[in-house]
Amino acid sequence: MEHYHSSIRRDIVPLVPQARKLLDVGGGTGATARHLKEIGRVEEIGVMDAVVGSHCDGLDTWSTANLDDPDAVRNYLDEAGPFDVITLLDVLEHLADPWSAVGIFAQALRPGGVMIASIPNIRHVSVSARLLFCNRWDYADAGLLDRTHLRFFVKGTAIALMDRGGLAIERVEASPIGARRYKLANMLTLGLLRSLFTLQYFVVAKKDI
Repeated sequence: MEHYHSSIRRDIVPLVPQARKLLDVGGGTGATARHLKEIGRVEEIGVMDAVVGSHCDGLDTWSTANLDDPDAVRNYLDEAGPFDVITLLDVLEHLADPWSAVGIFAQALRPGGVMIASIPNIRHVSVSARLLFCNRWDYADAGLLDRTHLRFFVKGTAIALMDRGGLAIERVEASPIGARRYKLANMLTLGLLRSLFTLQYFVVAKKDI
């Protein structure tokens, strides 16, 4: 778990535009935000996470506010915002009300700012096949059926989640197919069942100018 909180999410770097101020929500110790600043993608960085308090060196702003407490979140955003980029990487599925959360964070974006979310795809064959053929839905310590996941999404509902926040969808990227057997199955089905082999979606949405 410690490694998870301190790892750099290099997979989202290509999605982050050149910007002045970024907030990484659920960003652990701030490793990804610091990396984006070090490579010159952003100038100022903030992190919201329960564990960031003892790892705040190098951050321009930070908060340990409970993400399920809208008043605490708004108080921090009012003080630290607005932001040009807000990232929510594997965060929304852990929240009791991710729809309201997206709306709150969207309000903290500057006009023209972007929100980037990575959202697990519950349609993945590792889950859907066991549900369909084995009548099983077994929670685990990590992965798509992590015990701490409160909400579940497929591509369409992930897009709808961001859309309900009043944001315009800019792009949706599927994560690379990992296991060799899934790559082979995707090739044999000519990519028509790509969503069954996608672990998560990256949704980039923009606030109107």
